[in-house]
Amino acid sequence: MPLTAVDNPLTLRLLGLLVEQPMHQYALAVALNERYPYLNAKSGSVYTLVRSLEAAGWVGPTGVEQTGNRPARTIYALTDQGWNVFKERVRRQIREAKVTTSAFVDALAYLGALDRAEAPHVLRERQESLEERIAELERASDPGLPEITMIEVDFILHQLRAEAEWIRALITRIDDGELAWPAKGQA
Repeated sequence: MPLTAVDNPLTLRLLGLLVEQPMHQYALAVALNERYPYLNAKSGSVYTLVRSLEAAGWVGPTGVEQTGNRPARTIYALTDQGWNVFKERVRRQIREAKVTTSAFVDALAYLGALDRAEAPHVLRERQESLEERIAELERASDPGLPEITMIEVDFILHQLRAEAEWIRALITRIDDGELAWPAKGQA
């Protein structure tokens, strides 16, 4: 759990969108969900975070936009301080971000606790889920954007594809009897 709102994992993504162009809070929420559909960012969270970023001095209003009968919306852009914080966070996270242990890896350690016939079925369900996520990210990719703008999506796609391929190979090893299976009650 973040200690402060500016430690929220969405902060870097929001700042990054504002590097691309100033925008109002609703447009930020829409852009986040278009660019990163797996996040399911809520508008309320984005509005709260933008207010926190403004209080921290990282973003500031640059004007107001009003379209039709819609309410006027404040446009936000990075401040000089926000730009410096953004660049430092990018540097730090590329240098220091640790690979986290996921719930999948934890459960994988005990795959042998499942019946040998059940394990491939459960793994196939995981594989199907991965393939759905891959397809979702591929649909979200915008060929009109420069590759560097979506480089993290390319990285995630490579990870997901590699995991799906590894699971396919594991299923084959289980089905072919190549992988030794523990006796019941031993995992």
